[in-house]
Amino acid sequence: MSLVPEFADKYEPHEQHDVTNCSLRVFFVPQDSSRPRRYEISRPTFESLFTELAVPVRFLEVLANNNGCYQAFTTYNESRAEYFPQGSDILTKLPSSFLNSAIYFRYNISTERTVCLLHGNQSSEVKSALGQVFWPPLRHSASPWQLIETVVSEYVGLMEHRRQSLDVHVRELEAKTGMSALIFDESQKAAADELNDLLKALHVYEGHLAFFERTVQFQVGWIEWLQAQQSILNQHRFGQVEVIRLPLIHRPIEEGIAFSLGLCASLSRESLEQVRTLRNRIRIQLSCVSQIGTMLFCLPFLTLAIKVVNLIAQNDSRTNISIADASRKIAFETRRDSDAMKTIAALTMVFLPGTFVATLFGMAFFTVDSGSGSGFHVNSLWWIYLAVTIPLTMLTIGVWRGWLRMARRLKIQDEERMDLKEKSQ
Repeated sequence: MSLVPEFADKYEPHEQHDVTNCSLRVFFVPQDSSRPRRYEISRPTFESLFTELAVPVRFLEVLANNNGCYQAFTTYNESRAEYFPQGSDILTKLPSSFLNSAIYFRYNISTERTVCLLHGNQSSEVKSALGQVFWPPLRHSASPWQLIETVVSEYVGLMEHRRQSLDVHVRELEAKTGMSALIFDESQKAAADELNDLLKALHVYEGHLAFFERTVQFQVGWIEWLQAQQSILNQHRFGQVEVIRLPLIHRPIEEGIAFSLGLCASLSRESLEQVRTLRNRIRIQLSCVSQIGTMLFCLPFLTLAIKVVNLIAQNDSRTNISIADASRKIAFETRRDSDAMKTIAALTMVFLPGTFVATLFGMAFFTVDSGSGSGFHVNSLWWIYLAVTIPLTMLTIGVWRGWLRMARRLKIQDEERMDLKEKSQ
């Protein structure tokens, strides 16, 4: 095996390990985080690198892609009577949000030689993992897919570590809001003046989780695609697709690689569900904090409104007390007038009989002659009094009853008119 070369700050080679009859060459191109879009490679190094790898021009397009992509193609050689595959190439660019890495993989079927270029900000971790897997040097029967499987496993582990870190941060934010199924100490809750900062942090982590979900989703599709590419490469190598029909010397390692890729795909799918759950938890916290912030923003206005309502209620209470006092005074005056009317009625009842008798005998129909000795005389026309008084009394009572009936009818008409007006409105 040969790990040549690893490029330093200026991407110049500084170490090389040569192994006799090596079948694998890996080139590491680390990326400087301070200048993620620049590649400062000297011309001799650039020419040596692309000559060794025979990297196609389309790989440069892959390096410039930030959305993530993967593609494979096969080169063929023509012999006298057949057209057979010579090499298999795989280009991969992971999304730049978390794993800003690019992979170029080439396997020569005739020489069984593998060349790989790894570029990105995680190249040191990948190099350490490859060093543990591929040292001592590979046997001649080793699968070229062991390199891809090791890189995939390392990336899946790095993404899972990042997901666990995001999970811890989400739990810390939930502790500050106090809105979670988990029980936290009350002292961890954010104060009212910290809600704005908490809201900003929630929005930031929602953005992180959105990018992270996109990366994990890409990772799931990429690994499933690599599983299919393993079958295609084995078909080119051995003319067979099923693992159980592979040559016995290759079967254990190919079965192990297939199992590892399947496990990585399963872990990535479950990680994707976990990330979506984290996004939902962040959205719940955003909703809760937004509602609390709205309440705190409206609280001064609500307090002012309550004070205004209380002042109006107090004013109404004073008005009601004044009305009640006036009503009490009116009731007292009415009671006093009622007592006076009772007194007048009592006096009227005392003097009315005498007044009636005096008035009756004072009329011209009745005379008392004290000189003649005949005494009391009744005029023969006394019936005129009754003939005039009785009809006049009945007329008076009839007019009074007619006035009451007319007033009652007018009142009913007014009430019906008011009902019609309310119904029309």
